[in-house]
Amino acid sequence: MPPLLSSANTRPLRHERVVVLTPMMGGADGISEMTRQWVRVLESRVGRDVGGVEVWSLDDERRPDAAAPSTQFQSAHGSRIRFGTFALRAAVSPAAGTLVVVMHLQLLPVALPLVWRGARLMTILMGIEAWVPLRPLERRAMQRAWKIAAISTHTVGRFRAANPALDDMPIAVCRPGAPALPVAAAAHIGGRYALIVGRMNSRERYKGHDMLIEVWPIVRRSVPDARLVIAGDGDDVERLRAKAADGIEFAGRVDEPRLAALYRDATFFVMPSTDEGFGLVYLEAMRASTPCIAARGAAEEIINDGRDGLIVDAHDRDALVAAMVRLFVDTDTRARLAKAAVERVDGEFGQQALGRRVRGVLELGEN
Repeated sequence: MPPLLSSANTRPLRHERVVVLTPMMGGADGISEMTRQWVRVLESRVGRDVGGVEVWSLDDERRPDAAAPSTQFQSAHGSRIRFGTFALRAAVSPAAGTLVVVMHLQLLPVALPLVWRGARLMTILMGIEAWVPLRPLERRAMQRAWKIAAISTHTVGRFRAANPALDDMPIAVCRPGAPALPVAAAAHIGGRYALIVGRMNSRERYKGHDMLIEVWPIVRRSVPDARLVIAGDGDDVERLRAKAADGIEFAGRVDEPRLAALYRDATFFVMPSTDEGFGLVYLEAMRASTPCIAARGAAEEIINDGRDGLIVDAHDRDALVAAMVRLFVDTDTRARLAKAAVERVDGEFGQQALGRRVRGVLELGEN
């Protein structure tokens, strides 16, 4: 098992300049959230063991509100050529003392000019993009990495299986923190409902939408008033809507207050995904005191089965139905899981715990 990162450093480093390369910082996706979390920790170290923070974004349309005023930010507005020129211009000067943190493997080649000029390179393995063989230039950059971290043990295993030639490279696990909980809309959402949140992409049908829709009539035989609320958008929505039966509602893309209200008022959250790199949505639900049902895989690094949520086999329909019916009807179990879920998020996935993990991988000081 890869080492879990801590901040127990004997000789803390100082990074004069930290450059974060990311597809996006201001989006609603997991990589954007991870970028915000890492940048927030880095910004907190400026003046101590970090000289300054820069964010280079491929796709952001404007400067994200989450970026501190002191953080330098530039976006290529979707142009990969322009994004590459950021590194070429920066590499005119020596890069000793610079740390480049890459938030997506496909951006690794952009870091090479700075690495050749003396920068340290760190890359973070996220999800499905890390579960396929690296392309030659990505592999070449990876072999120059000072540090490699992954957001879950599950992702480490999938990466190694796809890239056996890099099996001897150490990879440490640095799990994300829980996203900030926005203020929920005041109006409560009535009735008993299960919630799933996620983009519905025709090329990535792994989150469990199909399974839930297919078994929902069975759930309603035991819980006739049960509803399934599906939040999110994507090019696969109409296909899923066409196969949905009674008791299934498509909420579409919702703003943060509405999403927070959906989490708050849900009977439980369910996403039997087979290919999550981590699963930030589980943390969002747990922070809102909503117990989760998830499938085996990376979710097991978040949810302790039977203690603060339920884990099922993604392909076992009977087990999934039984878990959902149980949480609809067993109020004592639901309350117990919800209480334990909040405690787990606060203890293991709060901002202080995240800060310790990030400082550990970057070999920064403890205070």
